[in-house]
Amino acid sequence: MSRLLSPILPAILPATLLVVGSCSLYMDPDPPPPGRPITGGTLLVTRDGNFAVASDSERDRVVMVDLSTNTLVASVPLEPGDEPGRLVEDGAGRIHVALRRGGAVVTIAGTISGEPAVDRRPVCAAPRGLAWEERRDLLHVACATGELVSLPPAGGAAVRSLVLDRDLRDVVVVGDQLLVTRFRAADALWIAADGSVTSRVQPATITRDGPFGGGDPEQVAVPAVAWRTASWRGNRAVMVHQRAARTPLSIQPGGYGGGGCSSQIESTITIFDPAFPSPGAALAFPFGALPVDISVSPTYDNVAVVMAGDPSVRVVSIASMTTPSTSPCGFVSTEIREPADIGLGRPVAVAHTPAGRLVVQYERGLSVPDETNWTRVVVFADVPDDPGKQRFHQATFTGLACASCHPEGLDDGLAWDFDELGRRRTQNLSGNLRERAPYHWGGDMNTLHKLVDDVLVGRMGSEPLSVGDERALEEFLFNLPPPPAPTGLDAAAVARGRAVFESAEMGCTTCHNGEIYTNNAMADVGTGGRFKVPSLIGVGWRAPYMHTGCAITLRDRFGACGGGASHGATDTLDEAQLGDLITFLESL
Repeated sequence: MSRLLSPILPAILPATLLVVGSCSLYMDPDPPPPGRPITGGTLLVTRDGNFAVASDSERDRVVMVDLSTNTLVASVPLEPGDEPGRLVEDGAGRIHVALRRGGAVVTIAGTISGEPAVDRRPVCAAPRGLAWEERRDLLHVACATGELVSLPPAGGAAVRSLVLDRDLRDVVVVGDQLLVTRFRAADALWIAADGSVTSRVQPATITRDGPFGGGDPEQVAVPAVAWRTASWRGNRAVMVHQRAARTPLSIQPGGYGGGGCSSQIESTITIFDPAFPSPGAALAFPFGALPVDISVSPTYDNVAVVMAGDPSVRVVSIASMTTPSTSPCGFVSTEIREPADIGLGRPVAVAHTPAGRLVVQYERGLSVPDETNWTRVVVFADVPDDPGKQRFHQATFTGLACASCHPEGLDDGLAWDFDELGRRRTQNLSGNLRERAPYHWGGDMNTLHKLVDDVLVGRMGSEPLSVGDERALEEFLFNLPPPPAPTGLDAAAVARGRAVFESAEMGCTTCHNGEIYTNNAMADVGTGGRFKVPSLIGVGWRAPYMHTGCAITLRDRFGACGGGASHGATDTLDEAQLGDLITFLESL
């Protein structure tokens, strides 16, 4: 990268960049935009070890830090709303960045004349994962809307686009195959060189001690929320993800656990090896919430994991992850490398230098330890804390944060059993939340204040929020935009599906009407009671469906668990009409 990037740096330095001693400070000319949820995977260190390159998703830019001088040397502006995410360096030193909401990949490179070259290529509605494959010199892009797009890194149109499953997250080159993960399901697809899906794998479901140790009943914990997957030696991959205990919850104060050694949701690592069809079960990290990012050391004997809920960076020995534990709780020991607060906000990403030093990205800058492990701070955003965003990602004493069940403001895709309510599927928070009251399937939370007081403070055990912090949390949640609709849908099918949806005979618009397709009322649609009518904006992102999660796909919604004739007249539609209706719903 250094041979291509170095000519760029003077050309794109912002006029407002100040360098002070061993730290650099970027003075933001405008107020910060509404906070965006933490995603992880927004930092890389170039192969030559000279630069750290970070996606600054809050301010829609890519920043570059010279690791030899610990100074911010460049800021590449993007379009408002692009939300840069994953980055990867190719063999020629070009840096490729996935624009999560820009629907494109940006390539940053230098030219012989020294002028910067920033190439922007549309790929899909929601690019997420990036990987460069050396053998074929291809850039692979995993899209949350289901596409796996392969591009020539030097520029030009896609050479291949596969349509896989929705909710794709990361893509990793493993030997001559690709491993493509899914975010909420935490499973993965092995993709052969010819594009065929050879198998689907998932982290192990485990049986663990109950929350109070040996005297408590054992719990079954299932894999959930694959925050980040990275390459390990090029022939394996490591995924840092959550596991969720499938035990009943209570809606009473303290009902989400606490006081024991196992949280309802725990953090762990799974190793994927093509030589073994089923990944082994790894131990959990002790008291660590939101494992949003992972970096493998250059010696391949340990990994660094960002725990955004703590906040901290844990260093975990690979060997210890699968070694039988002497702890009654089955935890693996970790070393905390970063202080809890160095004035830059929460940690969001981590990367190793070739020499094995850790570079940690925070919300407002980087920490860069030198050879003596003294931390140098590089500030690239002189803005105050966002208390709403901080509260959303901060774990309570139960080991849970809001983002544990609502990662990135979405949902975990799980249905939970409640002692008092029965089975309830986690609801999505993103998009028009201000207009969606009352909240919860039972419509029992008429304001967000009541939801915060009953759930965050009551069930999760947070300390009471100040009026200012509660308002900040509301604004953070109210500003979460809906996820983008997929591109490439059949426009004629969308139009036919809309006509079906809006027809008086179907009755869909009786409840699903207005700008966000809900009347916010309670309705009995033949599924066992009266439940809140959900908005249909972004419904394609919210599988499984219904309040119990009984419909795995949108097509299943129109089967037995969807209420039948009591839930509109869609039981009169043939398969072609249902297909058009589902395509229309996917477009919302």
